[in-house]
Amino acid sequence: MRRLLTIILILTIISCEQKETTKADLSFKLISWGSFYGAEPEQIEKFEKIFDSINKNPNSRKQDKELNDFFLRLKDNGLFTSPYINLRIGTDSTLVVYLSESEYKKVKDFNHNDLLKRNKKVELELDIIKKDIDIYYAERIISVNEVDGQTYWKK
Repeated sequence: MRRLLTIILILTIISCEQKETTKADLSFKLISWGSFYGAEPEQIEKFEKIFDSINKNPNSRKQDKELNDFFLRLKDNGLFTSPYINLRIGTDSTLVVYLSESEYKKVKDFNHNDLLKRNKKVELELDIIKKDIDIYYAERIISVNEVDGQTYWKK
């Protein structure tokens, strides 16, 4: 019994999500499809049926299976319908980060075109947790600052 408790404790410690405070710039993607945030229940149901058919079809394309796997992992992590933002980390990396609705409210009103016209960018400091492969969650946005600079965007 004591060994079992020790093993469970070790596995719990190893599996704990690591939180990291990160500074990054808010970036924008013209076409972005990272979750079903804001989708109607009928739309979600339709896509869940598509994902189910991809799972059942042994001849599904590799890209379809990868997309299906990604959305299944989002669902498993409770982020399937969560809002998300794109972050520019460093000079050559972007990262999709999911947020709670309350944290998303802190950044949702920033407009890509407005920032570009005014030569501004948004610097963020966030506590980020890696939930899964390529799935990151901002537990808390610590600060949001609009400063002079170039806003990054991608087609």
